[in-house]
Parts: sequence; structure tokens; C-alpha cells
Amino acid sequence: MAQHFLLSAASRTLSLRSIYKAGEDAAYETFCQMRWPETDGEAVCPCCGFDETYKITTRRKFKCKACHHQFSVTSGTIFASRKMDFVDLLAAICIIVNASKGVSMVQLSRDLDC
Repeated sequence: MAQHFLLSAASRTLSLRSIYKAGEDAAYETFCQMRWPETDGEAVCPCCGFDETYKITTRRKFKCKACHHQFSVTSGTIFASRKMDFVDLLAAICIIVNASKGVSMVQLSRDLDC
């Protein structure tokens, strides 16, 4: 009988300790890598698909050079109206993915203190 994937070493690539130790900037870069894997984390406009953008670093947004649309890494996703830090969102993803039998949202809110 084969070993369950969650018990294997390959499943241990994302841990809460490493997420919180890396900090907010690393979590933001991880979101960019997950959102735009084809361009290695470089932003792509969700309106026109143009891949050249300006970075608005003070607000963590991007502006398309072609259509001048402003967008963020969470635009058009379930995290679009987020009020949590990127590190907390990434920790929530980690908790849900690593739970072998699932986790209730009440327990998740207790774990993240939100």
C-alpha cells in the first residue's frame, strides 16, 4: 500500500514557521509568483493582457503601460477585498492545505486571531 501524500517529504514544502519567519515582503512576492507564474512573478494587466507595467510601490499596485489600468496582485481573485496582511493570507492557505481532514473556519479564525 502506498504512503499518503501528506505523510511524504514532498508535502512538507510550506510551513507556518517559514511563512512567518520570511515576513510580509516575502509573502507578497509569493503571491506574485502564484498569480503570474508564466512571467516569473512579473505583473500582467487583467484588462488587456499587456505584460509591461509600472510599479506603484507606495500602495503595492501596478499600472498598465498600454491601457493605464491600475490593479493589484489580488485583483479579480477571492482575496480582492482583503483586509488581512499577505503573510496572514498565506498562513491561512497553508493551514487549509496542510490539514489532513479539513479545518473549520471557526478554528481557522481562532488560529489566525481574526
